[in-house]
This record gives sequence, structure tokens and C-alpha cells, in this order.
Amino acid sequence: MKIIVDKKNRKYVIHNTEFHTEKGVISQEDIINAKVGDVLETHMGKKYTVIEPNINDYIDLMKRNCSILLPQDLGLITGFTGIGYGSKIVESGTGAGSSLLFFANIVGPDGHVSSYEIREDFVKIIKENISGTDFKNITLYNQDVTEGFKEEDNSIDLVFLDLPKPGEVIEDAYRILKTGGFITVYTPYVEQFQIVNKVLGKSGFKNIKIREGNVRELEIKKNKTRPNSRMAGHTGYITFARKL
Repeated sequence: MKIIVDKKNRKYVIHNTEFHTEKGVISQEDIINAKVGDVLETHMGKKYTVIEPNINDYIDLMKRNCSILLPQDLGLITGFTGIGYGSKIVESGTGAGSSLLFFANIVGPDGHVSSYEIREDFVKIIKENISGTDFKNITLYNQDVTEGFKEEDNSIDLVFLDLPKPGEVIEDAYRILKTGGFITVYTPYVEQFQIVNKVLGKSGFKNIKIREGNVRELEIKKNKTRPNSRMAGHTGYITFARKL
């Protein structure tokens, strides 16, 4: 996979075929021979730079038919749970696979991510998105997670849930988590996390915290630097709890 960027920071995935744009065509030969740092030019003079893609670039451009978790939410989960290289993660409510691929990149080849998704149409897209990466540390189940996790007791570092009714699987999540492991639950509405908070407490989880991540960029202009008036004011609430 190669990614090119224009001067407005718009990104495009290119393959070993001609690339057609409204500003002309990049030849197949130029694309095949392109290396990171090269500048490719269409026959009309439009220039694109070949970049070294990272996981965020890939997630931005991958196929999807639903909303995905944004970097500020995934960053909160990573920062407050301490997951890293070699961690074992289970998630459910995969969607298009943004959190799945993000976690797979974080835990590396010595870690593992298992994901449960009930919808077959989503699973088809997730498999396609996984195939565009080199990850070998992913297991994807097309399964109703309320039937139970397949993982062994006390074997997982993090369980992440993005489900309409996450309370239905919290007790089983407790079973598979290591002592000291975390559960994080993404919910867009207050009423959902109120229920989650009660179920977590009844299931034995401790140190329950609810957090929200808002990011606002700044506009830098001569004598007019100010916060950007456009922002994602609310994405969702993330509930954190720990098995202790």
C-alpha cells in the first residue's frame, strides 16, 4: 500500500495501476517505481508526495459503512489503561475495525487482539480492512458476544466494549480479565453509562471512572490566533474500571 498527499494534506491510497484525479493522471510506471519521499506528478502538473503511512493514515482511508472511534477516544483508552507491546486485548462491537486495527498496532506481534462482531456485513468490511495491513495478531469472531467470550479465565489485559447494551457482557468480561486488568466501555449517551456504572460495581470492578475526550485545534493567523470554531464537541463517554 502506498499513500500520497497533496499540498492541502488530502490523502489518497494508490495501487500499482494508473491513478486518476480531476487534475490529471499519474502513470502506472511512476506509481510502481515510487518510493517514500518521491513527488509524483500528473500529466497536468498536479503534484503529490509519497509518504510513509502509519496506522492513523490507514484508518482515515479504509472502507467503512458506520462511524468509527476517533483518535482522541482511542488515545484516552491507551493512556489510562497502560496497554502496550505484548498486551492481550478483547473487544466487541467492531464496526469497521478502527479500534481493532489501532490496538493491533499498539500491542505488536507479541500481543493479540480478539474482536467479536455480530453483523455479517460489518465482518466482511473488517476482513477487507485487515487484509490491507500486515497484522498477524488478530482473531475476528462473527458471533453474538452475549453467548460468552471464548478466552480463558484471567488471561486478558483489556476488554473494550462498544455495544448498545454493554451491561449484558460485563460479568463475563470480569471472568477473562487478569487481576489488574481494565475494562473500558464506550457509550454515546448518559443513560447508557449510568447503567454501565451500576453493573460494573455489582460485577466486582473497582476504581470506576467516566471520562470524555474533547480536542480543539487552534487557528494560527497573523495577529488572529484563536481556537478553531469547529470541533467534535462530543463523541462519547468512556467508562474505565479495573479488576482488583
